[in-house]
Amino acid sequence: MNKRRVLVVDDDYDILTSAFVILKSKGFDVVTAGGSEEAIEKYDDFQPDIILLDLMMEKFDSGVTVCKKIRETDKDVKIYLVSAVSEGSADIPEASGMGFNGTMTKPITPEKLLKLIE
Repeated sequence: MNKRRVLVVDDDYDILTSAFVILKSKGFDVVTAGGSEEAIEKYDDFQPDIILLDLMMEKFDSGVTVCKKIRETDKDVKIYLVSAVSEGSADIPEASGMGFNGTMTKPITPEKLLKLIE
């Protein structure tokens, strides 16, 4: 059985590190990126099955921009929006209309992370 490949994109080093450790410990093949341009490069090289994508990085909606760029060529990869924006915000319910498969609010816990992608 092939390992599922996960790309984690966030400008917060602590989030990248914790997500990496959690996912690796469960047998996922994980690559991280700290920003939008790096995310696109790593996506092209790694061809992940799942992407965890922070909403706000260099710009307010960097995650949306990255999602749209990836969706131009790949309609099948699972892309999940990760945001500190509260669940009651208008931004989160509209995520599927922006090309995301689902959402997760920060802080990221191992339970929430694994429930989202397993």
